[in-house]
Amino acid sequence: MSTWTAIYINNSDQDKVIKKLKQLTNIDNEITGEFPDNFHNRYLLDIKSNPSFLVIGKTQDDWITIRHNSFSKLVKWGKEISDDLASKVIVTAAQSVSSAYYFALYDNGEKIREIEVCYSTDDEIIDFGNHFDFENEAPGLIYKRDEKISYIFDFESIEEYCIHFGLKIQTDYNDYKWTILKSKYKQLTMVDYVKHMHKKNKKSPWWKFW
Repeated sequence: MSTWTAIYINNSDQDKVIKKLKQLTNIDNEITGEFPDNFHNRYLLDIKSNPSFLVIGKTQDDWITIRHNSFSKLVKWGKEISDDLASKVIVTAAQSVSSAYYFALYDNGEKIREIEVCYSTDDEIIDFGNHFDFENEAPGLIYKRDEKISYIFDFESIEEYCIHFGLKIQTDYNDYKWTILKSKYKQLTMVDYVKHMHKKNKKSPWWKFW
């Protein structure tokens, strides 16, 4: 795992979920097929943008998985989807390069729990809501070293939290058929930006790099 953004909806009606996502995204274009190989090339540069590329699949009888291309926390989506579909909604994100990890749970239109950490910066941990019964004093898993106890919230923690709600987030995507919603409007992706900067730097004289 290097980059991971996903929404999980505790609902068995995939058609109803897709209808709601179309309403939120204003995307009408829908195709069905295998999980796209180039999914990770579609991450949007603007971290506040709503997803423009969504891959939806029923990975468990009672959970629907939506992988998407945005780093937004999608608070409005979490509240609205959980309210309209009367379902629990889990929003997750992880970026191992920056050691940033995010988990949020919504239920019946309310945000119940939110955890956000970024170990590569000095930003304070977001620890919103009452701790779940299975949690420790601090978010994450316990690590003991030299008789010292620390708590680390990482991708393994996100997996563990989801398991407590009967959700397995790591699965073989090749086992499912996926519905893909793709916006017809072009937005700048991280790959586009990297290519642009690489091209720009190649044209610059060596002294402009310093």
